[in-house]
Amino acid sequence: MKKSLVLFVLVATIAFAGNIVLDVGTVSGTDADWLQYDDGTISWLTWGGAYRGVWFDATDFLPTAYNCDIHQSEFWFYHHSSYPWDTSDVYVEVWDGAVSAPVTQLDQTMITAIHYAPVYANYPTPLNAGPEFWAFANTEMSAGGWPSILGDAEACDHSFFSDDFIIWEPWENGDYFVAVYVDMLQLDNTTWGSIKVTF
Repeated sequence: MKKSLVLFVLVATIAFAGNIVLDVGTVSGTDADWLQYDDGTISWLTWGGAYRGVWFDATDFLPTAYNCDIHQSEFWFYHHSSYPWDTSDVYVEVWDGAVSAPVTQLDQTMITAIHYAPVYANYPTPLNAGPEFWAFANTEMSAGGWPSILGDAEACDHSFFSDDFIIWEPWENGDYFVAVYVDMLQLDNTTWGSIKVTF
């Protein structure tokens, strides 16, 4: 009996390593120019993975989008007193790439995380991305994946983590609190007409 209890505790510890359940409220929503997958209800705190972020597909928000100009990215961090950070500094990165992995780096900006408040990376010259791109926190300055990031409990297959930047695993607990402020370009009716005439 004792062996099975120890095994259960070990398996539970491994399954939830770097993830803590939180019940601290909600975060107010953003306007339509912000893309985000989280539902605004804080349910998790995590520091699992050296890289944690969101893969965005602009066509989820505007089906005819073919390009995005990214002006800002927003991250929500949380400093739990039982799990102290070894650093508040973190790289925020934006990359082009499909769901399989980031491919081309568009920007890397160092920011200082703040407890339970939005932190922004601003891009004075908007980053031009395709309809699929990544925004993530690179915690390589930390020995343990700090600062920890917030997440909701409604996973929609857009939040991922990686320890080696090669294998990206879905974060199955929910979606990270990561948002981007964009202008989306879309094909209009005259463009579709031109394409039809050409072919």
